[in-house]
Parts: sequence; structure tokens; C-alpha cells
Amino acid sequence: MNIDLILLADANAGEIHWAWTVLGLLAIPLLVALNGYFVAAEFSLVAVRKTRIQELLQQGVYRAKAASSAIEHLDRSIAATQLGITLASIALGMVSEPALARIFRPMFASLPAPFDVLARHSIASIFAFTLITYMHVVFGELMPKSIALQAPERTSLFVSGPLNVFAKLTRPIIVIMNGTGNWLLRRMGFRAARGEESVHSVEEILLLLEDTEEAGIIDPDQAEIVENVFRLSDKKVRNCMIPRDRMDALELTSTPEKILELVRKAAHTRMPIYEGELDRIVGVVNTKDLFYLYSLRGAVVLDDALYPATFLDPDESIATALQLFRRSRKPMAIVRDGEGKVHGLITLEDVVEEIVGDIEDEHDRPMRKLVLRRRRRKA
Repeated sequence: MNIDLILLADANAGEIHWAWTVLGLLAIPLLVALNGYFVAAEFSLVAVRKTRIQELLQQGVYRAKAASSAIEHLDRSIAATQLGITLASIALGMVSEPALARIFRPMFASLPAPFDVLARHSIASIFAFTLITYMHVVFGELMPKSIALQAPERTSLFVSGPLNVFAKLTRPIIVIMNGTGNWLLRRMGFRAARGEESVHSVEEILLLLEDTEEAGIIDPDQAEIVENVFRLSDKKVRNCMIPRDRMDALELTSTPEKILELVRKAAHTRMPIYEGELDRIVGVVNTKDLFYLYSLRGAVVLDDALYPATFLDPDESIATALQLFRRSRKPMAIVRDGEGKVHGLITLEDVVEEIVGDIEDEHDRPMRKLVLRRRRRKA
């Protein structure tokens, strides 16, 4: 009777033994896939552009809301992925490695008696550990990481929903881990990363713009315009203005004949008016108003068409000049320093040319080109 019970117990133990072996083998691909999921989630959320996810969210793309939430709480999401990777790796070692070892042991049953037990178990465990490590690294780490880095947008949309659920379920653990980590960082003289630290600087944006241009995504002319916009604050008014010796201005007391002659010769829409000397600017006139008044009265009086001038310091930035033009609705300003000396003038066209390049009209063309055209017409 006792022998029968012992044999029955051994049989039951063997069945349980092989049941756990089968479960362990089935758990290997599941745990490797789970580890790969968390690895892909971690790298995709770090690599994906936040602005792109926001764009997809505005377009109503499915799962974009979950991805946006995961990125907005990136510390929580990364902690969740790290926790998931750790749990999957531990489970893989605890469950799957012993199951494989039990499979390999019969292969070494023919070893000599001194090595019968110890060597068989050790060698089988080494084989199992090597195979599990290979699968874990290749299928659970390298492949998911490569996929996430090559397609961060699609990957983040795919992984964010379940990850957010996992992060909520394990929130107490994540809070403790983040709190402990941040406390240790502060003790070591570091501080926890903040969201604004991940924002690109102007120089980084320009480097990204250069890479985008080299990739052929945007036209070189468009890239130059965008770069010039970012450089506006670095450029000074004195470097872009029309200098004093090239200014066309009208003296307040000039005769109507001289005024019309200077206006026709200069061919400007607006001209500054000075009294006595150029440093005493009293206003600006629109030459269209002068011609209109002349057509009505047959005479030109500057006082009737005068409106106040706007002034800029020569050391002001071009960006400031653009703001002044928008605020005052006057596309021309006199460049004058703190001592009242006029250095020149700057127009809205000068500012725009700093962005898009030279803008030429019929009055900017050299006279030589006009002469050549006239000769061709005569021929």
C-alpha cells in the first residue's frame, strides 16, 4: 500500500512538473513580447514630436488623445515603461529559464557519475539562460527599439492607450519611485527635469531647419526666409537703414516748383520734411497727397500734407522696427540717436528685404537696363 502511494505521488509530481514546464515555455514568447511592448513605448514617446501628435489630435486621429496624454505626463509614462520592463524581465527569468532548463537536462543524462547531478543541472541552466538572454535582447529590446525609433508616430499611437491604463493601475508604485529618484537627485546636486527644458532653442531650430532643407522637405528659399525671421532680433537698424547721405528729404520752406521737382526726381511715396537742417525733422509727407493737392489748387504747400514722423534709435533691432511699423501703421521711420542727430531712415520695405531678400521695382533698376530696352525697341 505504501509503495503504491509513493508511486502515485511520484506520478502526480511528474505531471505537475511537466505542467509547469509547458506553462513556462508558453510564457516565454508572451513575456518577451510584453518586454518589447514597454521598450517600444519608452523609445517612441521620447522620439515622437509633440507638435505632430497635437496636429493629429486636431485632425481627430484615433488614439491621438491617448498619445497626447502619455506625452503630457512623460515622467509618469517613462516610469511605467521602466516598471513594466523590470517586471517582464524578472518574470522571464523566474518562470521561463527553469522551464527550459528542465527541457535540456535529459540531453546531459549520459554524463559520468561524478557529474551526473551537479553538472547536468548547471549545464542545462547555462544553456537555458543563454537562449533566454538572446531572445530577450534581440526580440525584447533591439527590435522594438529600432521599430520605435524608425516609426515613433505610429508606435506611440499604438502603445499609448494600454500604457496609460497600466500607469494608472500602478500609480502608487510610480509615485514612490519618482519621488525617491528625485529626492536622491537633489541630494546629489541635480534637479528633476522640467518640461520647458525640452523646448528647442533658436540655434537648435535653425539646425533642424538646415537638416530639413538638406533632406529636400522644404525649398532653400523658404528655409532662408525662416532663418532670416529668427535673425531679425540680432540685426540692428543702423545696419539696414538708408544712410543720411542718401536720404531724399524736403525742406519745409521750399518753393512749390522745387518741391515738385524733388518729388519727381526722387520717385518716393513718402519723404521726410525738415526745417532748416536735416536733424530737425518736423514730419513726413505722402507724395500722392502732394500731387492730389496740386491737381486741386495748382500749388503745393507742405504744411497741408504733413503728418507726424516716427523715430527709431540706430541700435534698435529690426524686430522692434517691424513692431513699430505695425503699431503706428506708418511704413517709414526716421533713425535718430539720443542726442537728436539723424542717421538715416528705414522703411517697411527695408525690413521685408531683410527677410525675403532684395525687392526691386521699376525705380530700383539701373538706368543702363532701361536704355538697353529702349534700344531694342527702336531696333
